Amino acid sequence: MDPRLDEALALRRSGDLRRAESRVRDVLARAPRHARALHLLGCIRLQRGDAAEAVRLLKQAVAVAPAVAACHEDLAAAYLAAREEKLVEGECILALRCDGTRHRPHNLLGLAALERGDYERALGHFSDVLAAHSPDVDAMTNIAVVCNRIGDYEMAKKYSELVLRLAPEQVQAWNNLGLALRAMRRLAEARAAFERAGDFPMARFNLGYTYLLEDDLAHGLPLIEARKALLGIGRGLAKPEWDGRPHPGRTLLVAHEQGLGDTILMSRFYPALLDRFERVVALVKKPLARLIAESFPGIEVVTALEGVRYDLWCATMSLPLLLGIDSVERIPNEPWLRAPAPPTRGDRPRVGLNWAGNPSFAYDRVRSTSLERLRLLLEVRDVEWCSLHKGHLEHEAEAFGLPQPLRDATDFLDTAVVVKGLDLVVSTETAVPNLSAALGVRTCVLAGVDTDWRWRSWYPGVTICAQESAGDWGPPVVKVLEFMREELLKAA
Repeated sequence: MDPRLDEALALRRSGDLRRAESRVRDVLARAPRHARALHLLGCIRLQRGDAAEAVRLLKQAVAVAPAVAACHEDLAAAYLAAREEKLVEGECILALRCDGTRHRPHNLLGLAALERGDYERALGHFSDVLAAHSPDVDAMTNIAVVCNRIGDYEMAKKYSELVLRLAPEQVQAWNNLGLALRAMRRLAEARAAFERAGDFPMARFNLGYTYLLEDDLAHGLPLIEARKALLGIGRGLAKPEWDGRPHPGRTLLVAHEQGLGDTILMSRFYPALLDRFERVVALVKKPLARLIAESFPGIEVVTALEGVRYDLWCATMSLPLLLGIDSVERIPNEPWLRAPAPPTRGDRPRVGLNWAGNPSFAYDRVRSTSLERLRLLLEVRDVEWCSLHKGHLEHEAEAFGLPQPLRDATDFLDTAVVVKGLDLVVSTETAVPNLSAALGVRTCVLAGVDTDWRWRSWYPGVTICAQESAGDWGPPVVKVLEFMREELLKAA
């Protein structure tokens, strides 16, 4: 037993990962195949966010000590962090072969299923842990995560509270509880829960999100900056991040972040940047490139960074904070996207319908639905319906005989031409209502109970048609029908 490894373990437990790593490397310098040292160093690198190096070290540890269950477990955890979910299962099985009494492999299998969006299997694995080892804080925390993603907010609240009785300072549990309370529209309680999580980045982001639900930009916008650390935004960009001050004669790069809707939402601020920089480059995802270029002639649009010259960069969702937008009254809300004139309209109002988004989105189950559940809308015969869904559920449009004008669309400029020719867009919370509202087309958003903040004051042409209880699309459909009767068909 090398005392330096015991010291390294104590340093790791105290949070001094740098010194802990130094001690372990001293051991490995003399004994490169020291299984315990390789294992400990792999765990430290995993804690420091270097999943690839953790995988390399832990594979070496497993090769030296194949009968040690903990080595297989931690290699499975490293694979999970490296987003190699398919490799997690094999290591978990090996860990259980080494020691069938361990419960962590079941938790890791559940987390891998969670990452794949297989929520039923994830719940099964976490339930296996509780059946064999209850109470288990990790398993109950993970069950709360799944319940929030599938819209079972009462159960998410219950499991979060169970965790907090056992571990009152468990930050993930406070975050899970906050998410459940926010979905229940208990916003003050949700804020308090997020605040109890302290500096936990995800909770800071969710606290900011909750403030934005109340149109409190002054508190909300600074807090959602936590997403940059969570998502690695700006990683690999060598130039300094913009601090909001004007820089005449210099070039700003505005980097895209997550969804296409985020870029559409914030592109309204591009013109203001031209007053602060000589040149502005917008890095966008390829489907948006032509639309952004058409809408903002003064902005240089790119889809890759190779060969792009710039002096400073900023993240797309940071634009209102950097530009000093501290109240909803200061948000520019005139339609800001442009598209070529649409074809000539017919006599009846034209309504586009979208019912689902990207199935890989973590919360897609609570935001997407099926066309069957919206059937009542299609029974309105005084309008001309068409499908705005492009993707995995196009067969549902075919089954209902809905025209699909986006079938030949290659990007969002093609989509915008179709949308400009509509009198109304009815859509779940995807990029589609961002597009229609930014074009100035009337829009009804079919929303879950945890409605996104952007529909409140950032898109004045939007009518929110939200669920009253999780998973019940009946009330949103009724609200759309009332809107159509009062605002669309009456005008026609």
